[in-house]
Amino acid sequence: MKSKLSALKFVRNNKKQVWVMIIALALTFMTMYIINFLFLTTEESFKALFLEQPKRVAYLDLTPDTMGVNKEAYASNDEYNSAINKARDKIIADMKKHEGISDAVLTQALYAHYQGIIGEVGYDFPLLSKEQVPEFVNHMDAKLIDGRMPEGDGEILVDEKVLKNQKMEIGGYFNESAFGQNFKVVGVLESEYMTCVGTPMGYTNSGWYIVVLCNEENADMTKVLHDIGITTSEYDTIYDSVDWSDMYKEMVTEQLDAALLAILIVVIIFLAISILVAYISFMRSRVNEYCLYTSIGFGRKDVYGMILREILIIFGISIILGSVVTVIIMFSLGNSVLEPMGLIYKYFYPEHLLRILAAFAAIIGVLQIPISVTINNIKTIDMIEE
Repeated sequence: MKSKLSALKFVRNNKKQVWVMIIALALTFMTMYIINFLFLTTEESFKALFLEQPKRVAYLDLTPDTMGVNKEAYASNDEYNSAINKARDKIIADMKKHEGISDAVLTQALYAHYQGIIGEVGYDFPLLSKEQVPEFVNHMDAKLIDGRMPEGDGEILVDEKVLKNQKMEIGGYFNESAFGQNFKVVGVLESEYMTCVGTPMGYTNSGWYIVVLCNEENADMTKVLHDIGITTSEYDTIYDSVDWSDMYKEMVTEQLDAALLAILIVVIIFLAISILVAYISFMRSRVNEYCLYTSIGFGRKDVYGMILREILIIFGISIILGSVVTVIIMFSLGNSVLEPMGLIYKYFYPEHLLRILAAFAAIIGVLQIPISVTINNIKTIDMIEE
């Protein structure tokens, strides 16, 4: 008998009100996803340093006790230091024999840092002889794409992303604020691991380490040391894949996820309140319309279906519009801001997209409360007249 109530009629006849709501929802969608995009650019960028680089190189600074040297057993400092050197040399020799370890060397290291959209990470890289540098570059699957290999003291090769990130250039000085004009950038590397390496300049450094060149299967240095008979303690400094992976989880993923969730909750609460108030106003102005529909034979379920379809149309258009604007802005930010900063990013984060869509679905759920109240209070014309 009766056709389905049209949900498009309200949309067509109330363009101003509807488009205000659509634009508000679209901007909210865009804002939340762009915030996710920028925050997670830090997560993507830091992966190379926290998760990938430590699979190929580790840094060890072991205490004398761990190396089996007790100071009380030696009459002089010279004897004590000599014993430490011998013990360390034996550990290095034993590590070189271990499966998956291509080299191990005691050398100076230099501190580098890399700035994300949020936060900064610092890491060390080795200062080697000019003869050892090519071996390290090859081990890290790096390629020289500009400049030259180090030929003298204090010459540094820098990954192209780090070079952009720290606004350095060939011929400039590496981390001049920390090390002065001691280390000159002579070449640029292309590498998945943000590889940096150089030659020493006297004793200007950020520490001495046993630098271990390993493969992914043998990147847990505590296990490798245990295999050669060395038991580590909490006083040893070990920068390996296990240590960096733990730091990545605690300092990057968990903190970013908590921050994004907090932002999402705050935004959704304010949006839900705004949409709730606006939609209650819409429904109050349409009470007579709803009464008319029930008076001419439509049931409350028909009216509810029409209202729900109106909401779905508004939210659907908002998500489509918000998605289009979001993609345009992300491409613009990627090309004009993130690339020049040497940051790594991707556009599609399905988990966070689903989280935003779930938040929109929750708002639709909240709207069911005033809709149900309105539907239950609908009166027919004859009831109104009474």
